[in-house]
Amino acid sequence: MKSKVFVIIVTYKGQSWYEKLFSSLRLSTIPVDVIVVNNGGDDGTKEYLQECFPEVIILSPLENLGFGKGNNLGIRYAIEHDCDYVFLLNQDAWIEPDTIEKLVSIHKNHSEYGLISPMHLNVDGTGLVMKCFCQQPNNEKLITDLYLNQLSDIYETTYIHAAAWLLPRNTLETVGGFDPIYKHYEEDDDYLNRVRFHHLKIGVCPSARIVHDHRCSNNPFNRKSRYHHEQELLVKLTNLNSSLTLKDYLFYYFRKMIKSLLTWNLTSYRSFRDDFLFIIKQQKGICKSRESNSRIGPTWLTT
Repeated sequence: MKSKVFVIIVTYKGQSWYEKLFSSLRLSTIPVDVIVVNNGGDDGTKEYLQECFPEVIILSPLENLGFGKGNNLGIRYAIEHDCDYVFLLNQDAWIEPDTIEKLVSIHKNHSEYGLISPMHLNVDGTGLVMKCFCQQPNNEKLITDLYLNQLSDIYETTYIHAAAWLLPRNTLETVGGFDPIYKHYEEDDDYLNRVRFHHLKIGVCPSARIVHDHRCSNNPFNRKSRYHHEQELLVKLTNLNSSLTLKDYLFYYFRKMIKSLLTWNLTSYRSFRDDFLFIIKQQKGICKSRESNSRIGPTWLTT
């Protein structure tokens, strides 16, 4: 029996990639239904797709939902239409004809994996986008097998960029969707933590590939910005795999704040003070997040 696969793409001013992206999906060796969540509103995406790729299902929210909530909207549609898998794909990426078919086939033989991803090639096809899947020091087996030319179908990892995730229905019904506490960025790190919390594995499949034009992606937030720092802090605070409680974090930052003040290190004091106040401000949302995400079920996917 053939699997029903929905490809979900959240778009925002990505016209420069659309021809390669949607043309590649038309060539998929396994039938797929393509859902676009058009976060750009009136940026011309809807008109372009209706003219050039009329088979695409277009969902147009009234506001820019961001990456996480946008994907949740698409996932809900896929579940309501009896999906077996959803494949989350960035607007700045495109597949090879057999990419999705390989991932589905590999998952059928390794159902203990709750999330699997292909390898990410750079836009020139001359190398891997290492930051997308090799940020963790636990890929030694993959590197060794690559060198010895004895690759397995799948390798377990703890991190994989959300540019190309295959999620089986069981994962969606166990882990749920993206947590809306994340407005933009780090929602994928949080989701990976939750997959592991629910005792599912995360894998990368070396025989399946996408091209990811990561160098051209628009990131309006500097990674050293206060906003990005707060999002990374939020990942720590909502991590269900950590034994630290919210009180532990509050005590830690309060202690650091006082120590910095006593040593007259005002720069550090302001930084720790801002972190402490951020936790206080987000305390209610963090508690709700941890409680909701600890439960088995389609969290954040029900209306």
